[in-house]
Amino acid sequence: MRPLLQVIPTPYTPESLVERLRAADCGLGIVLLRSNSFQSASARYSFVAAFPFLTFISSGSRCEISFPNSRPPTPNPQTQFGNPWRVLDTLMARYELLEEIDSPFPLGGAFGYWGYDLKNFTEPKLPRRAVNDLELPDCHVGFYDSVVVFDHQLGQVTVISTGLDADGSRCEKRAGERLEFWQEILTQRRSDAEISNFSSARLCASAVEIKSNLSRAEFIATVERAQRYIRNGDIYQVNLSHRLTAKMDCSGWELFQSLATVSPAPFSAFLDAGDFQLASSSPEQFLRLSGSHIITRPIKGTRPRAADTDRDAQLAYELQTSAKELAELVMITDLLRNDLGRVCEYGSVTVPELAKLEKFAQVQHLVSTVEGRLRKDVTHFAALAASFPGGSITGAPKFRAMEIIDELEPVSRGPYCGCIGYLGLNRESQLSIAIRTAVCKDGRAYFNVGAGIVADSNPESEFEETLAKARGFMAALEFRQPLVGKKLPV
Repeated sequence: MRPLLQVIPTPYTPESLVERLRAADCGLGIVLLRSNSFQSASARYSFVAAFPFLTFISSGSRCEISFPNSRPPTPNPQTQFGNPWRVLDTLMARYELLEEIDSPFPLGGAFGYWGYDLKNFTEPKLPRRAVNDLELPDCHVGFYDSVVVFDHQLGQVTVISTGLDADGSRCEKRAGERLEFWQEILTQRRSDAEISNFSSARLCASAVEIKSNLSRAEFIATVERAQRYIRNGDIYQVNLSHRLTAKMDCSGWELFQSLATVSPAPFSAFLDAGDFQLASSSPEQFLRLSGSHIITRPIKGTRPRAADTDRDAQLAYELQTSAKELAELVMITDLLRNDLGRVCEYGSVTVPELAKLEKFAQVQHLVSTVEGRLRKDVTHFAALAASFPGGSITGAPKFRAMEIIDELEPVSRGPYCGCIGYLGLNRESQLSIAIRTAVCKDGRAYFNVGAGIVADSNPESEFEETLAKARGFMAALEFRQPLVGKKLPV
């Protein structure tokens, strides 16, 4: 059978659809991948998925596979031990739909996050010293047989229903039932107030106290230790981070809406994992894969935005003419050329854009584009595993930089600096780097911020850069107007 595709006229936005699903008690397993920049093909679509037929969760070598919507329900997850990349690879192979109609968006797929500590299974000799104090899984991925696609360019909503089941079989009745569910929910009449986007009245947090796991002095000392490694020839560059924590008087979903409002970015995401939620407003594309075509867009170099246009332009010029920032981006671009070279056909990897200025609500960055053509024997999942984690958030050389990160950062990064997105079963896939990403758990929000360190980095300036990257998070918690040009508390 072929997947069922239907365009459905609807008043719903991606956010109001998630609101409707949450009101219908469909919260666990909801994924929203929200595009907030429609100028590029990679940020044209938003996706809503719910009701995974299979959920994969890994912590170290412990892999749990559950079937949350099976009939009859399966109460206990299947547990196996091994390399989670290999277990996931087996699952992807079971469900791929390679002979189906050509589509620019996924015909179902694996949606979720792949956390930074999966690096220990791409590079088994790496240490694992950092403490996982939040007890988060390394990976949380759901497999979905249906997806709602919002095409912002055409202004239309399409529902895809494949009829896939956990055993790999496909059922036309199942596909029809899922399509009918989405039809019913998308065509329900609701009031304008219910359909409208998030309102500031819905999040009423007062001034928020934000704490870091490293003081200013401790972070500066960490930067100086990294620079000693650079002077000794161990590395050329390394990305170091610290973690901010704040109490929340709102839900993870409300924080996501606030973050997306005050700090919009091309690759926003909300994932409900039950015990915790992820709220992300990432500006950085990790991988975009379409058939054999693969793209990565590393970001390096940051300056804050300013309310005054002259000052904003001055900061942009300072960024574009900074020898330090340009050298850092060129270094990481070359690293990613090498990463793609491991999975692409010889001679196909190119750099069509180098050090392009891109502006966001709170910060402005330099961005490169690296692209190539996958070898015929390389699946999208294999390309992800071979490239993971992204070089822009580790350093160069990559292996030694990750060793140093593990030594200098006291707590596990968790989802931060991993990736969020989907691997489409028809080999249409996209993943963002999990930066500008909050973990919402037990009434607290955790938000990592980092900076790329090179030999001539100024440790004080690097700390200030991390605060600039936290500006949107701080504004989202208080839900005031974006704090453009204002000094943040330390």
